[in-house]
Amino acid sequence: MKKEYPSLLRIISDGNVHSGEVLAAKLGVSRVAIWKSIQSLRNMGLEISAISGKGYCLNTKLELLAGSDINNMLSEKIKRFCRDINVVLKIKSTNSDLLNRLNERKSIHGCVLLAEYQSDGRGRRNKKWYSPIASGICFSLGWRFELMPISPGLLSLYMGVAIARALDSLEIEGIGLKWPNDIIVKNHKIGGILLDIRGESAGPLDIVIGVGVNYKLAKKEIFDINQPVTDISSISKKSLSRNMIAASLISNIFEVLSDLQVGLNTNLVDEWRKYDCYSEKEAKLILAGEEITGILKGINEQGALLISVDGELLSYNSGEVSLRI
Repeated sequence: MKKEYPSLLRIISDGNVHSGEVLAAKLGVSRVAIWKSIQSLRNMGLEISAISGKGYCLNTKLELLAGSDINNMLSEKIKRFCRDINVVLKIKSTNSDLLNRLNERKSIHGCVLLAEYQSDGRGRRNKKWYSPIASGICFSLGWRFELMPISPGLLSLYMGVAIARALDSLEIEGIGLKWPNDIIVKNHKIGGILLDIRGESAGPLDIVIGVGVNYKLAKKEIFDINQPVTDISSISKKSLSRNMIAASLISNIFEVLSDLQVGLNTNLVDEWRKYDCYSEKEAKLILAGEEITGILKGINEQGALLISVDGELLSYNSGEVSLRI
């Protein structure tokens, strides 16, 4: 990554007009280098105007993520679990980065990595996670369980509850969950979760929890996504700081993980059911080589999806739910 990207983005994030000459002088590079960096930022999804005779300006002022600001918003309890918080401008994938650290035999326990832009962000089943630069709150969090307290499928649902709690605490109305890993507001997706697990079920397991929540998407970006989506800026009744949202998400995830770690009797199945926004809806479950249509009946105690097909109640631990019948 060009070293001037982060500094350039910080300067122009105020939404004011900045001349190419002044930017070049501040960063110690040529005006051509500034132009190339502007083009690169545009390619990441930023809307930057070039005003003849004046310079460049962002069409919308940005609040960039800052690790120190996020850390300052965490409670002392949560800080004990959060080993470090890092923010990068551009990365292939935050989940992949933490997994690479594991491959290098480095500890990721308590590490949080946030990115303004992921060039190869992933969702479930290797689907691409679409998130233009600074349009969301996207991060990965590492955790180690010496012994897995619940099934991976159930852990994914618990993380959904943690995110729903965080958004609820910010007074965002209408938060719902869609099995297994989507965060929904009024039938529109606002976020998602991706879990990567390394280790043996009988021994230590390292968990990488990837989270993406839409903060502010341009209209063009909404039309480019092939499903109904929304963002926090569109639905929140008050202006919310990206760093505040990030701190709330991180805090609630650590809260659930730490409770599980120390063996507290934490059963969030009933809480997940309260957030379930598609129970009793007709839907299609897409499996490998098979599609099943029926009525969704929530989840069982193990976190499996329940679906009624011709009067028979079936359970599934994998698959993708679609309401497009």
